[in-house]
Amino acid sequence: MKEILYVQAGPLANFVGTHFWNAQESYFTYGEDEDPDVFHDRSFREGVTSKGDPTFCPRLIVFDRKSHFGALADELYGNTSDADVAQWEKGVVEYRQDPIPKSDYQTHLDQEETGEREDRNEAESGAETAKIRYWSDYSRVYYHPRTAQKVPDIPEWERAEGEWSKSKELFQEYEHEHETMENEVRLFVEECDGLQGVQLTGDCGTFGGFTDAFLTAFRDEYSKVPSLAFSLLSNASNIPVSVDEEQNAMKAINDALSLRGLEALSTISVPIQNPSTWRQEPLLDGLDLDLRSPYQTSALLATHIESVTLPLRLKRSQHDISSLSSLLDASGTLGVSHLSGMYPVAAHVAWSRETEKRIFDLSAVAEAPADQRTVPITEYARLQVSRGFAPSEHAKYDEYFSGKSPAPFSIHAPPYPTPTSFPHFFAPSPSGMPNSGEEKHRVLSSLSTSSATAPLFAAHATLVQQCVDRRADVVGRMGLEFDEMRELKDDLWALCDRYAGPDGEWKTEEDVLSEDEE
Repeated sequence: MKEILYVQAGPLANFVGTHFWNAQESYFTYGEDEDPDVFHDRSFREGVTSKGDPTFCPRLIVFDRKSHFGALADELYGNTSDADVAQWEKGVVEYRQDPIPKSDYQTHLDQEETGEREDRNEAESGAETAKIRYWSDYSRVYYHPRTAQKVPDIPEWERAEGEWSKSKELFQEYEHEHETMENEVRLFVEECDGLQGVQLTGDCGTFGGFTDAFLTAFRDEYSKVPSLAFSLLSNASNIPVSVDEEQNAMKAINDALSLRGLEALSTISVPIQNPSTWRQEPLLDGLDLDLRSPYQTSALLATHIESVTLPLRLKRSQHDISSLSSLLDASGTLGVSHLSGMYPVAAHVAWSRETEKRIFDLSAVAEAPADQRTVPITEYARLQVSRGFAPSEHAKYDEYFSGKSPAPFSIHAPPYPTPTSFPHFFAPSPSGMPNSGEEKHRVLSSLSTSSATAPLFAAHATLVQQCVDRRADVVGRMGLEFDEMRELKDDLWALCDRYAGPDGEWKTEEDVLSEDEE
């Protein structure tokens, strides 16, 4: 059946995941003569509600701080959030917080479901950016009770980001108490007839060590199961960072540890730069997007993540995570891929080099240091998914991209569905660009392996090397040893050289210093 187990960890990952699952829910068809485009059972599990009705819920495990779940509903299987109160002779006095009220959007969905609300006007029932407090505020799916894993909140005086060691310890403590691997993970896996792998989306800044520890534990139990990991880097990953800037240095080192760990633990690892570091153009052409809003930026990320993984679920595709890995990494040594895309795509596109420049790399560093830009970017492989293009456009599209070396492996797919939960962030644009009211949009998304990954590792290796050379205090602040940092430095430079290719030359800080002395 090629089922997929999904894992999400961290607030931004769950904002992305909510949009991802809302899009999945849009693929369901309800007419007798309607044939869905995807295999639903690859992402959803069939079950029975507390009322005996059949239902589909995501095959998903969600980790996040308890306070980030908001008013997440579990009415489908009955309310399971309240533990049984211990009974003893003298009775129990309970103190409970007031429940978090549902969002306006969730209230509208409930009213439509019960028939209390007949008006389905998009402007009134759609989610509004200003009213989104939590990622659950705009969720359109019901979750299985095994899905929600509410991690204890941290005290206000502790840092949420960059605490690698504490994050790893948090997973170990949570696992010791809840036995997630033995319970939730094993039960989801055993329900599958033929698990194709795990798709993970995680915040490096807040859940980097946690995710690393989870994948390590998963590998111990399921060593042969492929995994596809989307890692959302911190806002310090794509900017110049000094070892003297403790907060940013902690975040960047945390990212470096995550990058190395996911490269080793995942079949395919896809780092993604933090939305706060995105360049306005060409990424945001046609969009009026607020880069400070996780609700809006996560919608853009989910659009491309859902699109590039669509071949894993599409009925007319034979791909799974293993074959996707083989396509992108024929040598078996390049497990890190970049996520790129163009959204929205106008109704009439003339493919050219200028048009291609709008395909924005969401994984690459903004710009490599001048002393390290020695060779142009070399692409090794690419999977490209076009969505919503008319059959008459396919020939010109294929003709243009077939001239590339290497030519991308292209898949033409149905348009991207945008339910009412999708943000209305389209800028006034010329004819041919989508309007907020349209339900389906044209998208171009891709995964690629290339030498563009080398600058990403080089930037982090340079910072780690500075920490070692200057014996920076931030190392001890993170609970790390200098021997660990030396090993991390060596691993990052080795990865940099591997992705740079045989013609790529990357200079370490020692090389640059020696040149300056000369």
